[in-house]
Amino acid sequence: MKSRLDDIESRLKDLIENRLVGLAWRKEHSPLAVLIVEALREQLLAETDENLPLPNVLVFAMHPEEAATWQNNPEWMTWLNQTLLETVRESGASFAAPPVIQIVADPRQPPGNPRITAAYQDTLPGSTAVLHLSNESVTSQSTSDRRAYLILHGSQFFPLDQPVINIGRRNDNHLVIEDLRVSRAHAQIRRTKNQTILFDLNSSGGTFVNGQRITQTTLFPGDVISLAGFMLIYGEDSGESSPVGGTSPAQP
Repeated sequence: MKSRLDDIESRLKDLIENRLVGLAWRKEHSPLAVLIVEALREQLLAETDENLPLPNVLVFAMHPEEAATWQNNPEWMTWLNQTLLETVRESGASFAAPPVIQIVADPRQPPGNPRITAAYQDTLPGSTAVLHLSNESVTSQSTSDRRAYLILHGSQFFPLDQPVINIGRRNDNHLVIEDLRVSRAHAQIRRTKNQTILFDLNSSGGTFVNGQRITQTTLFPGDVISLAGFMLIYGEDSGESSPVGGTSPAQP
């Protein structure tokens, strides 16, 4: 797989140089092809099976101005998505599913240097996530000026607008995930003025952030959360603009 990833990186460099440099990317920016392949490589190294297909979700945590520019030019993401699919196929490798690119604004990221995370979108057929608000949560208000949210299924946005958000399979959770891998009371998110903290509630399948199992961790924009395999993406913004979205899966 190492030689195939090197081949993918080489092919992507040429294509991005010819298409995106001068539009979405400048030559002095970090090489986008290198960042993408490094993210794929890092996720593969975390897996026990070296012969797995490539992770199909790529989360770009970008400086807010760059994220907004990409949002206003969706054809760039569509082109990059399709180019990834074709380049990987030509190299003899494959994605676990049609690739999806998700862009999240992150003020911590300097311009031209996005943080890219790769993940497997491992959702069982028929699994769903539904929003459920208790009477108490409707009247509560978040203590933070930052608007935080979770992205589900690549396109659904769940606002984290309460100080405490409970997540699990049980119907009295704020976010109900109807997936048998998810525990009845699986995880909890607590928001303060300066932090968003994710807790695992002794779940049977575990809570993971960017591939690492956690009991408690601070979340940052672009973090990929897995609840026993059900994927969520954490994002936040200032509340002055809409959350940045992503691409639909590339067509084979």
